[in-house]
Amino acid sequence: MSANDQEPVRYFALEGARTLLSQYRGFSNPVPDNAEAWRRDLFPVIRGLWNAGEDGGRNLHEIAAELRLAADLFAQDPAGGHPSLANFPRAEPAARTPEVYRAVADHVEYWAAPFDREAIFGTPLSARELGLRFPRLRQFLVNYFGQDGLAVDDDMQGATLEEGLHLVISDTHPWCPWQLPGLIAGCAEARAVFHTEEQLDAFFGGGGMGGGSAGERFTDFFPLVVHTFTEHLREVHAGMWGRGG
Repeated sequence: MSANDQEPVRYFALEGARTLLSQYRGFSNPVPDNAEAWRRDLFPVIRGLWNAGEDGGRNLHEIAAELRLAADLFAQDPAGGHPSLANFPRAEPAARTPEVYRAVADHVEYWAAPFDREAIFGTPLSARELGLRFPRLRQFLVNYFGQDGLAVDDDMQGATLEEGLHLVISDTHPWCPWQLPGLIAGCAEARAVFHTEEQLDAFFGGGGMGGGSAGERFTDFFPLVVHTFTEHLREVHAGMWGRGG
């Protein structure tokens, strides 16, 4: 593997820890040395990552291990010059970064033990936390409704939503069994979490995703995505699963 190929490997090796600490950016917003402060700040993100782990994503033990590796790298190079530390915040004071990271790692690893029902169920969901639920849907909406997306393409002016979704299928095929089920699940989860058009638009078109909807109603769009993509999988990819695996 060449040096250039190693750069993204090193960068994404600690992506779980980077996601956890992403609200701390630059010298103006370091990780506070005060444990009470960072525990309060990180609670929604830890809960979101815990939920993602329950769905098969990185679990909190893996993220804690990444934090400890980041702490070791900062101890070796306090300036954060290692490629894996790109876009990682330092603590305040910077010299305390390894110690703070290790304290965060310990907290993350045992966050759900014992299970604090009052804190977990009594703390409202945040946009940052909810964004962790929809990784595939985020990119899909950007590609479909974003500034350079399908919905505003000159060639698609006047096209129906269903025609646009069939174009998505044609661009995705033959990778549909690996791409479309996650989008179907994301759309169904969005309708389960957000119960009105106002809530959906505020999150997916505003503060949560910021992707817009080109004037379309999410209460119409998401069910249509589920129907259109499911029908394609049923009609074209029904033989992908076998009983012998």
